[in-house]
Order: sequence, then structure tokens, then C-alpha cells
Amino acid sequence: RQIKGCSKNILKHIIKNPREIYSTLIISPPACGKTTVIRDIARVLGTGSTFPEFKGVSVGIIDERSEIAACYNGVPSNDVGKMTDVYDACPKEKGIMMMIRCMAPEVIITDEIGGTGDALAVESAMNAGVKIIATAHGRRLSDMKVRKEIATMMNVGVFEKYITLSCDDGPATLKEVVNNVN
Repeated sequence: RQIKGCSKNILKHIIKNPREIYSTLIISPPACGKTTVIRDIARVLGTGSTFPEFKGVSVGIIDERSEIAACYNGVPSNDVGKMTDVYDACPKEKGIMMMIRCMAPEVIITDEIGGTGDALAVESAMNAGVKIIATAHGRRLSDMKVRKEIATMMNVGVFEKYITLSCDDGPATLKEVVNNVN
């Protein structure tokens, strides 16, 4: 379900200026609000906001398991932003490549990266000048360094920010923000 405004505390760490964001990996254990948060981030980035100030950009969502936009007959059931395109039920690796080639997004958002081929697709997006916001399961940043695909992305500097969430004070509790670790 969507909770509008739930990304408020996180957006200030993702938005660089009114027209630009940082590529960000959001890390948390299962059921701590990652998907709900990136849904709200997509809504804000794809529509714009007055606080924090953001003009809005073209966003592409790769929704492999139909959890972010919750499309029904090709139409998002959730508000994911006015300038947002969604590839529903599409594997991340293929979806990211198709989105870059066909939709010209400024930002790609996807959930639970780390599968085979994800690193190559995300690196291709980075090389095309597309910012990435993605999530991964883990309790801390160090958990990511032992996952092959995510470690590869970290080593080439795909992500500019790492945000760790917990459930300590309810879902999507902001636990830690780390700038690029390279």
C-alpha cells in the first residue's frame, strides 16, 4: 500500500539540487518499508515537490514483481509520479536496458537488486548518465560488500549514497546515510 510522504526524511539525502539527485542504494531487512519508500520517492521525483524543492524528472520504474506501481491492465494503481514510466513484470536486467534505449529516463528506480546480470545493467545506466535508486536486503552497508553483484556496483562507484533503514522506531526508520565508499 502507498503511504504518501513516507520518504520525507530520506529525500533530503537523495536530492542534490532542484534538478538533480544522487544515485542511491537503500538497504534494510525485509518488511522494513523499502518498497513503500521507493514508491513515494518515485512519486516525488516524477512529479516534483516544493519541500524539498525539486522540479521533477522523467522516472523509469522496473517493477519486476509488480509491487512498486501495482499495475492493473497496464495502469499503475499507485501514484508513482506524473512523469513516470513503468515496466511491469519485467526482469530488472532486461527492463533497465530497454528503459535506457526506449524511454530516456533521468532516473531508474527498481527494487531488490543483486541478481545475476543486475550489475551490468545498472552500470550501463550509469554510463548513459541515468541515476539509479535501488533497494537491497541487508542490515548494514557491510552486508552488501559480500554480495557479488552489489559489490561489483559498489566497486565501480555506481552509488553516490547508501541509506540504511531499520524497523527500530517503526517501518522505514532512517538508521544511517553514507556517501560513496570508494
